[in-house]
Amino acid sequence: MNPQIRKNSGYAFIIATVATLLVSSLFASGLLQRLEWLSYDWRMEKTQATSAASPTVAVVLIDDASLKALEPIAGRWPWPRSIYADLLDFIALGQPQAVLFDVTFSERALNTDGTPGLNEEDQRLAEATEQYPFVYHATRLLLDPTDDGNTHQLNQPLPAAFPERLSIDARLKAHASGFTGISNNSYYTPFPELLAVTAGIGVVDVNSDADGVYRRARLMHRYGDALYPSLSVTAWLDSVKPKAVSFANNSAQFDNVRIPLDTNEQYLVKYFNRYNTYSVSGLLASMKMIQDGELSHLLVDPAEFKDKIVFIGASAAGLEDLKNTPVDARLPGVFVHASIAANILSNDFLQPLNTWVTYLSIFLFATVTSLWVMLVRLHSVRFIAPGVAAIAATYASLYAFEHNWVVELIPPLLSLMLAWLGAVATLVFTESREKRKFRRMMGQYLSPAVLASVLQNRDGHASAEIGSRERVTVLFSDIRSFTEMSEQLPPEQVVDILNHYFSAMTDAIFAHEGTIDKFIGDAIMAFWGAPLRIEDHALKATRAALAMQERLIDVNKWLNEKNLPPLSIGIGLHTGEVILGNIGSEHKLDYTIIGDNVNLGSRTEGLTKTYGCTLLVTEPTYTDLKGTVPCRLVDLVRVKGKTQPVRVYAPLLDPSASSSEQTQEANLLASRADTAFQHYLARDWVNALHGLDQLPNDGPAQLLRERIEHYMTHTPPPEWDGVFTMATK
Repeated sequence: MNPQIRKNSGYAFIIATVATLLVSSLFASGLLQRLEWLSYDWRMEKTQATSAASPTVAVVLIDDASLKALEPIAGRWPWPRSIYADLLDFIALGQPQAVLFDVTFSERALNTDGTPGLNEEDQRLAEATEQYPFVYHATRLLLDPTDDGNTHQLNQPLPAAFPERLSIDARLKAHASGFTGISNNSYYTPFPELLAVTAGIGVVDVNSDADGVYRRARLMHRYGDALYPSLSVTAWLDSVKPKAVSFANNSAQFDNVRIPLDTNEQYLVKYFNRYNTYSVSGLLASMKMIQDGELSHLLVDPAEFKDKIVFIGASAAGLEDLKNTPVDARLPGVFVHASIAANILSNDFLQPLNTWVTYLSIFLFATVTSLWVMLVRLHSVRFIAPGVAAIAATYASLYAFEHNWVVELIPPLLSLMLAWLGAVATLVFTESREKRKFRRMMGQYLSPAVLASVLQNRDGHASAEIGSRERVTVLFSDIRSFTEMSEQLPPEQVVDILNHYFSAMTDAIFAHEGTIDKFIGDAIMAFWGAPLRIEDHALKATRAALAMQERLIDVNKWLNEKNLPPLSIGIGLHTGEVILGNIGSEHKLDYTIIGDNVNLGSRTEGLTKTYGCTLLVTEPTYTDLKGTVPCRLVDLVRVKGKTQPVRVYAPLLDPSASSSEQTQEANLLASRADTAFQHYLARDWVNALHGLDQLPNDGPAQLLRERIEHYMTHTPPPEWDGVFTMATK
């Protein structure tokens, strides 16, 4: 084996071992949990974006519309409990499988005269519950912290008939084994008369994870020595009546139905994007229509509830039952129970993988990454492949989630990242003298952006043949009348001026991530969008050009202090496709861009002299700006050597460096200039002049005014299209 390969392999295994131990420790300690939850939520949101809950599950919501609609009838919340009896009467017409309340009725309502006893409203609800043997009511079983003030209130026995009739053992006639959850110490049950007639109860308490997001729920809750079902499973259990219930190996077994659980015996809720939902107000309005004999246009047909499991809960914001879930930060709590019921009915369960799979993935990701970086010689593959692997792993976990396998994503990705960083750091510190020499040599004449690209593909850039088509924004800048000025100054002073000027302009270009192609006498050529591809290269180039104008003010202050005349410049920008590459010979390369669009950029800079502007951009650049920079339409011009005309614009200011008032004024100016020019193209000379009167009397306005005044006395020919053709460069 090659000694260098053997040495690098040794480094790789050391790096992999360190990364594996570190990430495994973080994972075991739970320090990665919150990041993992974020990735879990992202996967849930992505995979469930178009999902729908089982049509067998329906949800009736006490929503804001219901509160508003019933206020004239039932008054402000809470409603009289006869409202729920009416609701049961309507749903019962459709013969549902079960109706489950996610609304607690733990206390009797007061009589209007303040006397104790069951009032008519509570009596009405109890009678309806007794009438319909498919109605389940909510119970709360809580684990309250113990303190000196509540010790005597905790661990009180449940009402005698409660465990005897409503516990899992009593209802299923089968002992539930293996459950290790701790016992709760506080409870709220339906008021006695309601509890005595309800078909069953469901525990509605659900706890969030430490970050406040509801991702999981208990299927069973313990109080004393008995287990009680959650609201989500109680009706299902009564319908299937399993003969055996057991908890083992991170699952709950109900005869032949296995429901996966996490290591804390909690169920991972698989939420949905759409649920079969109804509003209480709609149901009660439909009930009223039935009572009035108006059966032809019911808002809700009770037959829609045929054989359905119906959950009734609150979604109105003021009722404070909104949960932060992976799919919705304000999901009504009743949907937690409805989702679990839908999961069970569809046999659609999320399955967490064993932790040993996570530890194995941590080791494999660290080992493969470190070996890859240390042994692969091609720089692009060496550095990009781990990122591609990370993206692939992320989408693999997304695919697995879509098929109900929940894999830990953050630990293996972190081990990949640490291994990659460790391997890269090792390569940096063991870099050969040849590569360091190459870096120093290339850094002498390439911009930082180009240098980064060259170092990543050193072999490719060493060839004079290399080239690629790229869409870029090119900038040309030139000092006005500098030749005449330089003829009147000593050579060393000319060099001093140029160095100071170029330094200021270079800072502006580099500050906006541009690449300086070359200095041509007193001119500058730069471009954006390559070799580092960026989408907003037109915006960065325009901001750089505006910054150059600002830097010129400082340069002129410096010149004034030396009793030298100020400089004025012209800047032209154009966006289009060019050829990018090393142009020259094997002995001397010039990393540059060439093509017709480069020439048009140069012509655009020349136009600034004609229009008396410092900065002009062409229509492709203006289009790519997408309205981010206010630009004034200057003219429709055909430059020398071109057949197709192009609109040219003058950027007015950089909104990111200006006040909102300045930006608003600039947008108004741009709008007025555009309107005036449209009148000009339409030969509406009077309105065009009126529009120019609202603009500054600068170079573009004066030039357009002169043309209009000429055309008012010399009518242009019929084929005139408003294009101004340049006779010079």
